[in-house]
Amino acid sequence: MSNIVREKVSKQLIEKKTLMVGAATNLFMAFAGWLAYYLSNSQALALDGNFSFVAFITVILALRVSAIKLNKSTTFPFGQFAYESLFSMVKGLMIIGMLLMALIVNIERVFHYLAGEPANVLDTEVIFIYSVMMVFLCFSLAFYYKRQNKRLSNASTLLLAEYTGVKLDGLMSLGIGITLVSIRFIDIEGYFGFLHYIGDALLIIALVFLFGKEPLTLVRHSFIELAGGTLQNTKQKQHIESIIAKHLSEDGLLVDSYISKTGSCYLVVAYISITKLETIDGKAITATKAAIEAELNQHYPHAMLELSLK
Repeated sequence: MSNIVREKVSKQLIEKKTLMVGAATNLFMAFAGWLAYYLSNSQALALDGNFSFVAFITVILALRVSAIKLNKSTTFPFGQFAYESLFSMVKGLMIIGMLLMALIVNIERVFHYLAGEPANVLDTEVIFIYSVMMVFLCFSLAFYYKRQNKRLSNASTLLLAEYTGVKLDGLMSLGIGITLVSIRFIDIEGYFGFLHYIGDALLIIALVFLFGKEPLTLVRHSFIELAGGTLQNTKQKQHIESIIAKHLSEDGLLVDSYISKTGSCYLVVAYISITKLETIDGKAITATKAAIEAELNQHYPHAMLELSLK
């Protein structure tokens, strides 16, 4: 087994292990959210539990995508990396759908309360215990996803999608905890007494508008990947361009470059000058191409390099 193949297998195992840890954590958080909702009457905790359960389902799907993405066939001769981008886009759409549903349901709750319909008082003690536990688990998992993806040169679209989801979950849990626990210090008969009944609904509405941009960004980037657009990660793009320039700019060969990403697969096209090419030996070009590929694969194991005349 070559070093490049061994490196690819090793990084795939890192991704698989990380996703399995995420699946177990999200399933635990989902049951915790539903139990806390039952004990506290807070719709915000029901949303949190649902959010974690959707995360659990998507991690299971991500494990499947991770297992097949390297498989090549006549239909997918370079691997099935498109499923990574498709997964990320679907996950982003699912998060957006959940946020929209939560927005509609809780706006409806506020109107029902204003219309004089009875509402349950929130149990803030349960909310406090739940929030502390969830914030710790969510941010710990987010840190784990980010650290593991960094080991993969931030090339895993799957881990990026899961990181986005769990970070959003953590921020929502933090906001829910701080706001709803603060309600216990408000006089239920006072001017702000209504917060004991619909404080969580108002919070969810605010959180949807505050954090709704992240899944939109995830969907946008995933769509660009599926459509064959240029790499959106500026830091990665600059890094890849510097590798190409290091090997081709000295002889004035490099004219332009095109870099795209589909899942964790990178397509790098270096456009070289036709006039300069005539003065350079063909074997030297082949050796240079091999050197660029070797350096790219150190950071991006599934990168493909093409040289094109311009």
